[in-house]
Amino acid sequence: MTPFDSLPTPAVDRQAPVTRGLWCWPALLPAAALAIDAAWPLPEIRPGVWVTALDVAALACLAWAALGRGRAHGRAWGTPVDGRIFAGLALAVLHAVRTAGAPEPMLWLRQIAASGLCFYALAARLRREPRAPDAIWPAFALIVLALAGFVLAFATQGVAALAEATRVVDARWASQHGLVKALLVGTVLCAGRASEPGSRALWRVTALVGGVASIVCAFAGGAGLDMSSLGSLDEPFYFATTIVAFTFLAGLTRMAWALSRERAAEAGRWRSAAAAFPLIAVLLVFGGTTGGEGLRALAALAGAAVIATRAAPAPGTRREPAAAAGLERGAEGGTVPPVNRRAA
Repeated sequence: MTPFDSLPTPAVDRQAPVTRGLWCWPALLPAAALAIDAAWPLPEIRPGVWVTALDVAALACLAWAALGRGRAHGRAWGTPVDGRIFAGLALAVLHAVRTAGAPEPMLWLRQIAASGLCFYALAARLRREPRAPDAIWPAFALIVLALAGFVLAFATQGVAALAEATRVVDARWASQHGLVKALLVGTVLCAGRASEPGSRALWRVTALVGGVASIVCAFAGGAGLDMSSLGSLDEPFYFATTIVAFTFLAGLTRMAWALSRERAAEAGRWRSAAAAFPLIAVLLVFGGTTGGEGLRALAALAGAAVIATRAAPAPGTRREPAAAAGLERGAEGGTVPPVNRRAA
């Protein structure tokens, strides 16, 4: 080779196609926690003291991101929406203090804190992973399938049984019609994934099952959308919380839409995310201003996917070895051979 010859083109990392997914167990923990808290809540440690499955999932995600090989360091924990998140957390703390630690505001505070930990842990650890969205999107399928199975199982017992089950879930999640809202948002996210070229049939089946379950759930207990919900905005806490939530969701919507243009192969999922965030805002305003555990966990997972993907290298580039720790590939992957820089 002469000094004027161009360097050989390195082989592109032949990772598994994006349609096959990238399994990341910490991302699946919040999804499983939603189903557990809805159907089989953890027993009380002692009277008046309990731990939710989402609390456990948040601590596991934090340990995965902060400890061990490949842990996130320093600036990896920062996001463009830090101010809005901390403002929402501060409002939740003030509301809990003002109500003298009433059970419902305390549960809201714990849900916001746990969802926030999941958001930061997943965003920080996955931002070096080129296929970060593939690591998180299976969690939406798990949420939809688990909640849809719950709904359809009770639907076989009659409308009254399903309506009672949704009220029980609302009590456990501290939400208003939280089951149908979570199903609706999760179905939108799965439908976007199913719309991508070459997606597996399982994604289309998941979106279909989620849509059917959402309709059945809304028929049995309603969706809780009412113009009278705007009256709650007269309360200073709800008004401030709504403003903070709107600015948080607006920022994520803008970033998701930008990703749909930058990553054409994944445009379907990012368009669905750009639609899901405003949908959450509408459900908050017209659905009682609280989506409970379901909407908070979904927003945290989708937000983590957006933040991590914005900072992640482009698909097909070589990953750092540390970034691969804790991730299990859905299919065979390869490595990029080193470029021969020796000149003759």
